[in-house]
Amino acid sequence: MKTNKLSFITLLPPRGVVGRGASWLALELILVTIICWWTFNPVLLNAYIWNLPLGYDPDRIVRMEVASTLNNTERMNRKEEISSEEEMLLQKVQEVEDVEVAFRTVYYAPGFDSYLVHCQIGDSTWIRFPTIYFQSESPIFKAYGIQSLTPEVPTSELTNDCEEDRTIIISRTFAMAAFGTTNVAGRTIKLYYVARDEFIEYHIRAVVEDVRLYWVDRSHTNSYICSTMGSSMTNMPIIVRLREGVSPEQFREKCEHEWQQSLTTEHCYIRKIESVHEKLDFYTGRRDGRLMHRNVLVAVFFAINLALGVFGTLIMYTRQRKEEAGVKRAFGATKWSVFWGFIREAWVLTTVSVLIGCIIYFQYLISGDFYEKGMYDNPIVHYWFDSIETHFPIVSLCVYLFILCTVLLGTAIPAWRICRSEITDSLREE
Repeated sequence: MKTNKLSFITLLPPRGVVGRGASWLALELILVTIICWWTFNPVLLNAYIWNLPLGYDPDRIVRMEVASTLNNTERMNRKEEISSEEEMLLQKVQEVEDVEVAFRTVYYAPGFDSYLVHCQIGDSTWIRFPTIYFQSESPIFKAYGIQSLTPEVPTSELTNDCEEDRTIIISRTFAMAAFGTTNVAGRTIKLYYVARDEFIEYHIRAVVEDVRLYWVDRSHTNSYICSTMGSSMTNMPIIVRLREGVSPEQFREKCEHEWQQSLTTEHCYIRKIESVHEKLDFYTGRRDGRLMHRNVLVAVFFAINLALGVFGTLIMYTRQRKEEAGVKRAFGATKWSVFWGFIREAWVLTTVSVLIGCIIYFQYLISGDFYEKGMYDNPIVHYWFDSIETHFPIVSLCVYLFILCTVLLGTAIPAWRICRSEITDSLREE
């Protein structure tokens, strides 16, 4: 009985240098937790938004810019002739073996361009959403694989028999925000055009599934308006859905080499071919992409420096306890029991320190430094970071796992070397 009591007492960590080392390590881990929260939080949020599915396959959609050999004045004077040639050019594109669906767009198409329109929800809430214009009978929804949610109007008939400039097709989330249901076919909705400072009323033909028109789109709110603008325009781009297994790069290369002569008319030709990925990266990369890259670089810089700092401190702290390990082994402790003792202490110290650090940062977080919706974001769209009840635990868990892995690795390497050394070597340190 006395032996067991003596063994228990001697297995306790000594006071003094080791105790002070643990205190300083705890303070360092608390500071590291706060810095990790500040650097990791925007990266996790932006990475989540950027990796949400778009709702269609961007690898199979390309846009072919149509140009004319005539100048603007000649093209406008011969508009009917040029429009007829552009229709012929579209037919030639549709006959290409790698093309599944092709159509002329009224300049706007998901993934390329859109027109922002406002709509008032209730008495005070406004949402701003991208709008795509299309021509009657256009296969735009088939090309993008956007499914109809209105049973009486199947996907293949969405653009048929549209009342031009008065017919609108809205997304599921838009319908839920405006009406609280997707069963809104036949109802009307008023949209506000800021440039013209006027409201225009549209008849809702159908509701379709949501798509994200660009990488950082978090509202999933969009609409499609049947328009006559296409009948008075020339040089309208051609949107192409490629066949399965054909990449935009392969298609572009074939167009430039094999089909360059055939994809022309007397005055019209294909000037440029670009994929959805290229266009999205160009638009969002200038602002959001640079911000995202900057946040990632900052997070990586701090992560590496913090990991190295904590790693070095742990190695020094653990080596200072070499004599303690020798004493434990002298009183009958095994190598593995001493090793796991170091690991358990590191785990407890990390857990307590990270908990304290997260509580400290939480006081700053609740003051408003978490992701807030924009002025015109859809009010019914919610992500895990919109609520502090889910935002705080998820990011805290990521911070905790990063710091815990660093601490356990920094503890395990010197602890294993100490446990493998001879008992006399350990005791000789003092």
